[in-house]
Amino acid sequence: MGAIVVLASCHESLEDRAAREASEYTRKYCPTPVVNNTRTDSVVFNKQSKTYTYYCSFTDKFDNAKVIQDNNKNITDGLLKAIKDNPGIKIYKEAGFNFQYVVHSAQTPNTVLYQHNFTTKEYK
Repeated sequence: MGAIVVLASCHESLEDRAAREASEYTRKYCPTPVVNNTRTDSVVFNKQSKTYTYYCSFTDKFDNAKVIQDNNKNITDGLLKAIKDNPGIKIYKEAGFNFQYVVHSAQTPNTVLYQHNFTTKEYK
């Protein structure tokens, strides 16, 4: 039985691996503790669009549409740098995956405060 599991994992596509890892991360770690007024609520991977989506929430002083609007470029630049500098997602970047961030208000969860989809044109 163990050989079957090992054999199956050898044939796992990169998209299947990404979906599995996103699901495992969400199950094990989400919601994450708040760090720098931000919490990760879940991570999902869409196989068709090859997009990793990070659903997060802003808390405290970041939970303010005006503050986010005024700092939109800084947030985008910071996330882009994190994507470029992250060796853990190198294989996904090489495969041309997208990385999307959707950040909601912690106080009013239906309110999206920030959203950006990073493509290969931005991070390569």
